[in-house]
Amino acid sequence: MERTTVKLLDPLNRLYRHRLADGLASMLKNSPVTPNAVTLLHTCVGVTAAVLIYFKFYILAVLGFELRTILDSTDGILARQKNQVSLFGRTLDTIGDGVSFSALMFVGALRMIEDFPSYQPSIILIIVFCYALTAAQCGIIYQLLKRKLTSILNVEIDLVEKEYRLHWSEVRGDNPSLLAQFSFWLDSMTVRFVSEEWYEKIERRLHREDWQERALGDANLMNELGRTTRQRELKRAVRTASFLSDANIFAIMSVCFLITGLFPTQIFPYVHPVLIAFLAGFIYAVVSLLLALSAFHGFYHGVYRE
Repeated sequence: MERTTVKLLDPLNRLYRHRLADGLASMLKNSPVTPNAVTLLHTCVGVTAAVLIYFKFYILAVLGFELRTILDSTDGILARQKNQVSLFGRTLDTIGDGVSFSALMFVGALRMIEDFPSYQPSIILIIVFCYALTAAQCGIIYQLLKRKLTSILNVEIDLVEKEYRLHWSEVRGDNPSLLAQFSFWLDSMTVRFVSEEWYEKIERRLHREDWQERALGDANLMNELGRTTRQRELKRAVRTASFLSDANIFAIMSVCFLITGLFPTQIFPYVHPVLIAFLAGFIYAVVSLLLALSAFHGFYHGVYRE
């Protein structure tokens, strides 16, 4: 099943990004650079790339977003190599992705507001907000499915449920931090969006002492079904989930920026680069989200019913 878990990486990461990130992480392994420092760096690079779009440096912005994506893979690989994997680091990485994407949405909205003065700014902001919400949901669900399926296919306990319980314990403690509250809220909303059955099962097990044995039983059942009678459904779920990555959405938008940046008047004299990029990203996000949830539903929900 190892090949199946590798296919959880989105296609562009499998092709070259993950390889570059792995080489970069190897170079930083014995340096004082921490995974969290790399996370902060890719956040800054993402914000800078977004600002470049405002000033219409579309090709430079594409290069910036590509570098941000490679660094985004590097911090996780480096954390594993240095044995510094932590919930704080994962949450920081999620926030960093959100900041970069929010910067892109905000700057893109400003660019369109200036270039379309006849339209009400509120209309553009609402449209961009709806797209941002959809795209962000794609990225969050992709990371959740990736962690869950990878851990189960490796015959381990469901890492998503384990982290959910840790966040739950932190929130129940004295004076929980805002970061802990945000992490628990994000986990709750995402799990519930993906599967109400899964959410209810986790909630029922929160107060049980034998939750690990029960969760491991679910993982073993899903792993066994994924190897035997329902292997085809699992492969379909993994294949479609790999296209749900927020990195793919960035890639779709980058292609639009690259084409319109290289040929601003010759081929696309009446096309607004930001508008086209947002529209392409939105269509991709909606279609991939629907397909991935449908495929995951076919395997995962059926497992709980069985």
